[in-house]
Amino acid sequence: MPFRESVVADLVPVSWALDDDQQGLVAAARDFARERLEPLLEGTPDTTRWNETVRLAATLDLATMILPEQTGGMDISRHDLALVVEQFAAGPLERAAELTLSSAALMTLREYDALDRLPDQHIQHYLDGTTSIAPGIPVVDAGFWVLHQHASSHAMMVRLEGGHPQLVLATLPAGQDEPDCAVVALPGALSIGRYTTAPPGDTQCLVVPDGGRANGNAVRQWLVDVATWLAALLSGAVQQGVNFALAYSASRQTFRRPIAAHQLVAARLADMLISAHTIHLFLRSVAKQETQVQIESVRSMAHHVATEALDVARELVQLCGGHGYVQGLPPAARFQTVHWFAMLLMKVEAALRAFTATG
Repeated sequence: MPFRESVVADLVPVSWALDDDQQGLVAAARDFARERLEPLLEGTPDTTRWNETVRLAATLDLATMILPEQTGGMDISRHDLALVVEQFAAGPLERAAELTLSSAALMTLREYDALDRLPDQHIQHYLDGTTSIAPGIPVVDAGFWVLHQHASSHAMMVRLEGGHPQLVLATLPAGQDEPDCAVVALPGALSIGRYTTAPPGDTQCLVVPDGGRANGNAVRQWLVDVATWLAALLSGAVQQGVNFALAYSASRQTFRRPIAAHQLVAARLADMLISAHTIHLFLRSVAKQETQVQIESVRSMAHHVATEALDVARELVQLCGGHGYVQGLPPAARFQTVHWFAMLLMKVEAALRAFTATG
């Protein structure tokens, strides 16, 4: 049952058409995701195959894309990076997140000329499975959420000094059995931790001394980057889900007619298609704001994407006939984890709301 064509490819404004370089970038990521990640929706890969997938993902050279031009990189824009991350979501959401986990932190570090503050100076190691930078999302009242992959890895955190937020790299403890931490394990290597106290481990360095520079705040930039990354993952998952829905509803029949021919199903498909389109456009409009990003637009995007992604995931399960019928189909795999990523995106939105008024 083919469901290959993008549901948003021909719906963007003409002025937003991708140039040749962008099309090549997206095509390379899409081909990799279709070959190596999409099949994982049918079951958990063995260790050998997954390690090979990680190695092949590194050959896409996302690290070089992120590096600034003066160091031999491509200085990829946030907009173009979001397009790449969307393609990775052709497979399980948690696997796409694992392969791109450090990208948001690396983009923030690049913005503030702080890549030299990384404990491992080989930026490739943060995108080839060697190590990672865990995204830390501050909680307004106390503590933080962290999306974690490697034991004892570094995390991008927000620390309050005299009521002023500062961006830091902190070392997470090797164990996950801290008394002040509740951990939820996701499929694969990722886990989500909810810490109720200050960041654990030793603070390594301030990413940006003195809270930032004249044209922006580092904490806000970090939250914008992680919001864009999470939104791109969810946007890609929604697009792939709607691709599946269109093909599935044309091939599955009831009363000798494709279910797409039934008015109620057709209406649901139309609603999902609109959701995929608006999410994609909202993401691109925010990601295009390379300078003077509007915090309100980022918050609106985060809320919209998280809400719509959950709605589409639920609709997909219902389209397949409910819980018992969806097992073994792509919507079942995504339904198990999409709510966690939507939750994290909403936590970023709350942090943006809180820190917009400070610093």
